[in-house]
Amino acid sequence: MKKQDNYLAMPIVHQQVAGIDIGSQFHVVAVGDDPKEHVKQFGVSTKELFRLAQWLTEHEVKHVAMEATGGYEKPLVNVLQESGFDVLVTAGANTKNYRRFKSDTSDAIHIRTLHSLGLLPPIFLPDEFSTLIRPLVRLRRTLVEDAADYIRRIQKALRAGNIRLDAVLTDTNSVSGLRVIAAICQGQEDPVELAGLVDSGCKKKPVEIIELLRGNWNGAMRFEVRSNYRLYLNLQNEITELDKELDRHFTDHTNGLEQPKAVADPTVGRVKLRQSRNTPRLPIEQYAHKLLGVDLSNIPGFGRDALLTFMAEVGESIRKFHSAKAFAKWLGFTPNNKASGGKVLSKKTLKNKSTLPNTFRMVANSLGNMKKPNPLTAFFQKIAYKAGRIKAITATARKLAVVVYKMLTTKEAYDPGKLVRDGEQVRQQQIRQMKKKLLKFGITGADLGLFTNLGEA
Repeated sequence: MKKQDNYLAMPIVHQQVAGIDIGSQFHVVAVGDDPKEHVKQFGVSTKELFRLAQWLTEHEVKHVAMEATGGYEKPLVNVLQESGFDVLVTAGANTKNYRRFKSDTSDAIHIRTLHSLGLLPPIFLPDEFSTLIRPLVRLRRTLVEDAADYIRRIQKALRAGNIRLDAVLTDTNSVSGLRVIAAICQGQEDPVELAGLVDSGCKKKPVEIIELLRGNWNGAMRFEVRSNYRLYLNLQNEITELDKELDRHFTDHTNGLEQPKAVADPTVGRVKLRQSRNTPRLPIEQYAHKLLGVDLSNIPGFGRDALLTFMAEVGESIRKFHSAKAFAKWLGFTPNNKASGGKVLSKKTLKNKSTLPNTFRMVANSLGNMKKPNPLTAFFQKIAYKAGRIKAITATARKLAVVVYKMLTTKEAYDPGKLVRDGEQVRQQQIRQMKKKLLKFGITGADLGLFTNLGEA
């Protein structure tokens, strides 16, 4: 009797697959469905990771799948990729919707089964260089935040002695503010001398500044201010050393790369932005131009901080996203609609633990504050007028992400003219919207009084 094919069975997408359940103390690996013969446990030491890779090679495994577990999987991913395996890392939520007996062994077998059927979507993994500099860039951001925290502590200590430097200056971390703090730490407490260190552009009158800097000093307050200022200077020195290390990595990675032919000088056409004290002191725009082939710093508001974050979080791996919409969705700028029974239950955006979405939002917010007219600022103002500033920030961040994606995939320079719709486009859009409303409500030309008798003309 001829055996019938099971047409209801799901097709196998990947052959020779292994599933790994990642743990903090050990990893459980499954190369088959038999828990006794096809599942094995390995430690987390470097020797054990290489032994795991050798065991997979002996079982002729080509594809490996695992969950992202807060960083415990990264050393294993590096070892497996070096050994030539096709590694897929998926989010933990993609393996949870399945009722089964819960154990490390069953999880490993379940991950293997899902990957063999092609049911595990991968998470985004950047290129090797972005993976290398990402910890340094995130450390730099942490150091900047810590330095700002010590300035706030100095403000609090001075305020306890009624020395209102925060009332004199809008930004205590400005040149004038740091000059006054340095003088205080050197023993200067005369309000007249301290007021003389404030820049002449301060809106307060000299008499007001003197009175605001006249305080009630004590030994504990002096020590607290000096201690916090020393820690602040140490953090600034660490930031400087970290910038040098980043500069070295970028120099090594870009050595031998030719300057893109589209724009010989990466500074041509760029709007010069005001650099703050915390702006990276390395020519990141030139390095990014060499690596990406286009100059993203020509986009208004896209300065060195945004460029450095983009290179650390995405870098040269933008083509892993199949479209601009996919890139915007990964960033969390599009609604994740959930509907049931014809009703929309939720429109919340997807969460992204990367720092890149916040960077795009900060750029979008700066675009909304720009005085010089440009298409992105005009778009921000239009959305803000209709739906409010918060939604305008998200909408502009999404538009900015689409612009970045198209620049990187097409290798075309930033052209603000492409962001401006001409009058005919706007007119045709308005006509289409009017036609839809007329058809929806059954309105005719006679209802609008468009047709009159010739005798009444």
